[in-house]
Amino acid sequence: MSENKNRICSVLLSMLCAVMLLASVVPCSHSAAEKSSVSLICAQDSVKVSDMNWKIYKVGERRSGNFALTGEFGKYPVDMNELSSETVRGIAQALESFIIGDRIKADAEGVTDSNGAAVFSGLDKGLYLAVAKRVKKEPLTYIATPLLFEIKEDGSAEEAFPKIYSVIVLQGQVSSYTVKKVWADNDNAYEARPVNVTVDLFKDGELYDTVVLDEASNWQHRWNTLDLDAEWRVVERDIPVKYSVLVDYNSKQFLIKNSYAPDLIIDGGEYTKPTTASVTTSTVSTTSSTAATASGSGLPQTGQLWWPVLPLVLGGMTLICIGMLSRKKNNDDEK
Repeated sequence: MSENKNRICSVLLSMLCAVMLLASVVPCSHSAAEKSSVSLICAQDSVKVSDMNWKIYKVGERRSGNFALTGEFGKYPVDMNELSSETVRGIAQALESFIIGDRIKADAEGVTDSNGAAVFSGLDKGLYLAVAKRVKKEPLTYIATPLLFEIKEDGSAEEAFPKIYSVIVLQGQVSSYTVKKVWADNDNAYEARPVNVTVDLFKDGELYDTVVLDEASNWQHRWNTLDLDAEWRVVERDIPVKYSVLVDYNSKQFLIKNSYAPDLIIDGGEYTKPTTASVTTSTVSTTSSTAATASGSGLPQTGQLWWPVLPLVLGGMTLICIGMLSRKKNNDDEK
């Protein structure tokens, strides 16, 4: 009787070991949903910029190696397949203009501390846009360029370094601003260009003026007395079909570039045809002025093929049981 108990205990112990092996190799469901954090480090030279208000927005995700706009941003005609050091600034600023024009709510908001750092936690993987309000530290006003950065699904804490610059603005000072439409369509060779376009001008997030640009105006407009102490942005309305958009601006001029893109699908921001465009390959902690994107291809973080593990473990358990039964049979034969 004691020998039978020992055999049963051995079998149960073997099965327990097999179950523990299975638990050790099969990933836990919560591990695929680990959250990450990012610290935006704001400094110009040796000056750490505190009290700068930042908002971040999840704008997209990786699909087949490239980025695609998702959610509320999926409807915007921004070519994410051409994300490079040359275009990333215009992409970030175009997305910022849509946020202002359509009053999109931020996913998170934070203010830089005395070390110039704003920390955002609990972030899912994906492509994010960070935008900030200028902050005045007499006699200087500090301004941050919109930043694109990628969060990878590994639960890590990263750092990103937005480009910060400063200007001296006197109270009540005004200046002229120009908005200019630039067409990249081989001089309208495809005859897809509209007769005119409408552009809204926003002052500190509020609609200030609306103008119409056309060939007669040389696709530009000038405002002569705009307050330099305010934040001015332009938003193109009703972007022509088959055109993508980029926005660039400096202290005195806004450029809105429309490029002919007949294969661009607005919903999701992906092309229907394969593309060989590359994605910027730097880490999230890069000191890039506008973009901080994670490296390209690598081992998959989710979606690994774990289905063979269970059959292998069950097979091992079966072999163990067969061995124990064979041993029992041999012992019985010897008797």
